[in-house]
Amino acid sequence: MKSAKGELAMNSNRISACFAIPLIGSLLTACGGFTRTPEQWTEDTYKLLESKSGDVQKCYNEQLKKNPLLEGKVTVDFIVHNRTGQVAKVRVDAAKTTAGDPVRKCVVDNVEDLKLGPPDANTGKATFTWEFTKEFVKSPAPEGDKPAT
Repeated sequence: MKSAKGELAMNSNRISACFAIPLIGSLLTACGGFTRTPEQWTEDTYKLLESKSGDVQKCYNEQLKKNPLLEGKVTVDFIVHNRTGQVAKVRVDAAKTTAGDPVRKCVVDNVEDLKLGPPDANTGKATFTWEFTKEFVKSPAPEGDKPAT
């Protein structure tokens, strides 16, 4: 098992990520406060999601006992509030998700209510994808970095 950006240190899931950070953040930087680059947003959020990888793996394994052929992808969109770091508005992207409801729920339940620290001057928008297969679940990995918009 490799532990690198794009793979969690567990044989459970792969996460892809995209971030968009509003331009207003560059104006806030002059006023003080912590401001991440798009790359820092991706890395910090990945680490935050990685902290829940054991819980996602456990949930998936429980579902796998009920359905040994359970596989698919779960893509979620969410925001990270500025100044608090609170993950909010977690939403499954149905067009990019192939896994069934139990696996979707595993991911959403483990992502909502996370908090990224330290808070940032900007609100971040993210998309992460987990890939689940019966052999292992690939870790969350960045889909591709998006520059500030």
